[in-house]
Amino acid sequence: MYDAIVIGSGIGGLTTAGLLAAVAGQRVLVLEKHTTPGGQTHAFRRDGTTWDVGLHYMGDLEDGGKARTFFDFLSGGKLSWNRMPECYDRFVYPDVDFSVPDGEKAYIKKLISVFPDEAAAIRAWFRDLQLTRHWVQLGFVRSMMPAKISEKMGRLQHKTEALGTRTTAEQLNRRIRDPKLRAVLASQWGDYGLPPTESSLAIHSVIATHYLEGGWFPDGGSQRIARPFEHVIDRAGGAVRVAQEVVEIVTENNRAVGVRVVDRRGPEPVERTFNAPLVISSVGAWLTYNTLLPTTGPIGELTRESRMRLEALGRGHSSVALYLKLDRDPRELGVTGGNLWLFRNYDHDIEGIGAALLAGRADTAFVSFPSVKAGTTGNTVEILCPADARHFDAWRDTSSGNRGADYLALKRRLQDALLDLADEHVPGLRDAVVYAELATPLSGEDFTSHPDGAFFGIPCTPERFKQEPFGPITPIPGLLLSGQDVMCLGIMGALMGGVAAASQALGPAGFPRIQKALAAGPCPAHGAVPMPEGRCWARLTERREVGEDLFELVFDLDGTPGPWAPGQFARLKVAEFEWRDYSIVDLDDNRLRLLVDTSGSGSGTRFLRQIAVGERCQAEVPLGTPIAPSDGARRIFVATGTGIAPFLPELREGDTLIYGCRNAARDLTWLVSTEGVKIVPCISREDDEGAFRGRVTDFLSTYEFAPQTPFNLCGSAAMIADVRELLLTRGATNVACEAF
Repeated sequence: MYDAIVIGSGIGGLTTAGLLAAVAGQRVLVLEKHTTPGGQTHAFRRDGTTWDVGLHYMGDLEDGGKARTFFDFLSGGKLSWNRMPECYDRFVYPDVDFSVPDGEKAYIKKLISVFPDEAAAIRAWFRDLQLTRHWVQLGFVRSMMPAKISEKMGRLQHKTEALGTRTTAEQLNRRIRDPKLRAVLASQWGDYGLPPTESSLAIHSVIATHYLEGGWFPDGGSQRIARPFEHVIDRAGGAVRVAQEVVEIVTENNRAVGVRVVDRRGPEPVERTFNAPLVISSVGAWLTYNTLLPTTGPIGELTRESRMRLEALGRGHSSVALYLKLDRDPRELGVTGGNLWLFRNYDHDIEGIGAALLAGRADTAFVSFPSVKAGTTGNTVEILCPADARHFDAWRDTSSGNRGADYLALKRRLQDALLDLADEHVPGLRDAVVYAELATPLSGEDFTSHPDGAFFGIPCTPERFKQEPFGPITPIPGLLLSGQDVMCLGIMGALMGGVAAASQALGPAGFPRIQKALAAGPCPAHGAVPMPEGRCWARLTERREVGEDLFELVFDLDGTPGPWAPGQFARLKVAEFEWRDYSIVDLDDNRLRLLVDTSGSGSGTRFLRQIAVGERCQAEVPLGTPIAPSDGARRIFVATGTGIAPFLPELREGDTLIYGCRNAARDLTWLVSTEGVKIVPCISREDDEGAFRGRVTDFLSTYEFAPQTPFNLCGSAAMIADVRELLLTRGATNVACEAF
């Protein structure tokens, strides 16, 4: 029996769970739909390169800052931060190029030097921002207080409500005459997803003042956040469990008593129920009230007002995101690691931005360089552009990775448009790209369950701030809200929403208890940690070289995992707070067989090179989606490198394996033991008798197949992207992919 269940492992949910564990020693179960914890702070990997999904920079992380105090406490002091260049944001317009300096006084001074006629208005604007920020912060504190104290504070907060509930554009028009200056001052609206005509000055003030003392980024990337928090939760006897899709908040006598979950770790989904005296939802108010709770009957009546409020507030916008890997350090192209905000005009019109992008022209983009900020060697770039999910409605009923040739053509057009704009301001960027992957609002909906991919949650319009905040307390006893919908959006807003939920969960003295714990310093990083359910120790028992830099590893597990199926993967802990995924070749009772490539240079590769027979590591197994069962049709498997691993146990007589590698020394087709499989080796860098000379795409470009033929792809991300586009363009309708 757990003390509490948290739905969602974003920063809000992890904060709540971590505080309950660290401050009160509570056993908290955190349930995450995705196979990777972290929510918008998680990262994804392709061919050994990592991209951050939702965290691009943070403020208030100098020693003693509010955010730094919470992160240090919940990570046990294990989370380090890199300071970004002094000019952390650069706003580029047709004839204004403005780099934001650290410090409010320096910022104001520089603005006045560029717009001297607006000196008094600029100073007044920053006073507006500070006053409005204090108004919002008072609302934060109210959400952590008992009802009677909160009510008194609300009367005090009401005195400055008028300023906070104007739109950003309204207040800019009141203060600033120069339209170019108005545009520059509103440039950061992409950080909260609403253009100035729609956003509340309240949210703009919070974001703009948050960065006044500079920008910061996690050392090693945003993926480093979730795991230290998880350690704190584990140490108290709790757990963070992935591949757990919560489908219902269970209620009895109109009270939340647990959750119903679809456990997707094994080859077949399994329904489970977990009970606890307290349930905390960190997946957003809309999903909580409209999906996880019934909308009819007594519960529906209790939540009716909340659902009506959500409907009236509507949903925010989403974005298109382009993830790039370069063949060189971005600094060789002249960048410093600061963010670029690129605008072709001074009109922050999201409708016009979306229409232009769909037509193949990017008018706005946010460009960041995460590998530079994180201090890693991945040579990565991210380009984001605001977008409306309705432009992608035609593909809403299709599955991820298999949305058709017209969708791929659209993505190619969007990618080219974003690259064109970025390359104008970072010359040579396009030529340096060796891999590109574009995500649309549908991607966000698939992986984080945000409706319409609106990952900022409830839009921060004036209407939202004219109402009482949703806060952590819900109309359902035993149920609290956590995360950004509690009060404010963004990573810091979600974190403080997590603090608010923990404060309420700990009772009337909850927030003072948290403050006292924070004052004592970070949670201790030592002490025994129970092995959470779903994990085990894996001891290496066999190591066999099967090709150039390619090895077969066999581990004995100290427990018997659940059933598995070809296509699933094992997750191994390769360094402190770092895990890597490897496709399973076989899992027989407690013996795990993997194929691994040691030719890379990252943490996973270093671990694979160094681990010796007899040594052990932590493992989580199995995870992932199995290969779809065969209906008797001829199947074609396309693999490169160790991407052959999940196919080895699945190949049947009559199947075809098309396998790509650079030379014969890395050809793993000899591992196929099934009779009657047609094998086509494709060797790209040398001639070999019996092999096709060229890449798998060269072979497939003239290969004949019926449109409904099942294709299964696994291997390098570049191969997956190229083959999928080739097959879909040639009419294939059944393509399943796994990139690694």
